[in-house]
Amino acid sequence: MADLDSGRFGASVLIIWESSRGSRRAGEWCDLIDICAERGVAIHVTTHGRTYDPTNGRDRRTLQEDAVDSEYESSKVSLRAKRAAAANAADGKPHGPVAYGYRRTYDGHTRRYIGQEPHPDEAPVVAELFDRVIKGHSLRSITADLAERGIQKRSGGPFSGAHLRSLLLNPTYAGLRVHDPGRNGVRGTQRPAALSTDARIVPGAWPGIVSEADYYAVQRILTNPTRRTTRPGRGVHLLSMIARCAECDSRLAATNRARRREYQCHERGCVRVDADELDSIAEKAMLKWLARADIHEALAAGNDDQNAEIENVRAEIASLRTRLDELADAVADGSVSLTLAARTEPQLLERLRAAEARERELQTPSALRGLITPGKNVAAAWGKSPMSTRRAVARILLAPDLLGTLVAHRRPEGRRGGGATMPVVERIDWLRSTDAAK
Repeated sequence: MADLDSGRFGASVLIIWESSRGSRRAGEWCDLIDICAERGVAIHVTTHGRTYDPTNGRDRRTLQEDAVDSEYESSKVSLRAKRAAAANAADGKPHGPVAYGYRRTYDGHTRRYIGQEPHPDEAPVVAELFDRVIKGHSLRSITADLAERGIQKRSGGPFSGAHLRSLLLNPTYAGLRVHDPGRNGVRGTQRPAALSTDARIVPGAWPGIVSEADYYAVQRILTNPTRRTTRPGRGVHLLSMIARCAECDSRLAATNRARRREYQCHERGCVRVDADELDSIAEKAMLKWLARADIHEALAAGNDDQNAEIENVRAEIASLRTRLDELADAVADGSVSLTLAARTEPQLLERLRAAEARERELQTPSALRGLITPGKNVAAAWGKSPMSTRRAVARILLAPDLLGTLVAHRRPEGRRGGGATMPVVERIDWLRSTDAAK
């Protein structure tokens, strides 16, 4: 069109394969016919086997009719494609490229799609990724660990933090299929936060690599507006900027003096304690507390921001238990057959187990989930956790409403002498609120 407009076309005939190649929009076709007529350029349609003169009324009408037909055919093709996409979405069939962690199977003769299943080598990597984020590992530490172990992307090369984040936001891994006609057709892997109002999330026709509860737990972590994604330095000391100075209430920062780690008052330098001793005291207290049988109840008491959601889940649990009791009574009085009960009970039990797991998750901060799993050795889990997770746990537990804020003094009250030579255990206090869990 630019060449025709400027007079640079340099030929007397425009050759196209078929009419739809002129354009699939009638308006654009008419503009092309008009400019060809002005420039004295004929239009040859190869499939018609003839050349049209756009200045001839009969030829012009034929070309215009073809323009309308081409637009109509294009509309029908688009409608069929959208209808097929919507049907595939309703059936939970996958869409787009195969996500990392999965592979698709096809019939050996017809090459027709059969199903999608977890990839034996990649799926464990995806499951580990979700689990580590829930436990408080940073994307940076996970990226470094995967690179060290030689785990690479399908295209080769190490994973980046941005790539891992895109994987974590993909609902495919929870066995969910997204149909979003409002965003350029179908987005099978679009994360829920970026969906249009017409989008639908349906169960996919493939097994999830992670549970829906874990998937949504990771979404809350990654999309939390208070989450810090950049920082000036990496925390490598357990209590740095967490423990406090009893003299001025500023935080203690880690320092190195004569090959010895110490925590020192960050603002005034009025307190200095041996870092290894203080870390050991705090670790023992935290591990003892985490090993308690009543840990879930204690944690729930300090998690006010999720109380509304917890109450909704508890209401669902109560409703499901009531339905199970009613089903048992109905079987007993003969109003419901054993066959129907056998079909219904497993579904209710599965929903009940999922709701109970969700209740435990809401009551437990994500950084603690990997440490207080029933039957798991807390000390062993602590030893395997990265420093980022340990520091996240310390921030949660060393608070007034739980173990108490850990503060260090110059020296015990009423005792003379330099505090630096006294055992650290004699120079600390745990400041708890009046209603703290003891």
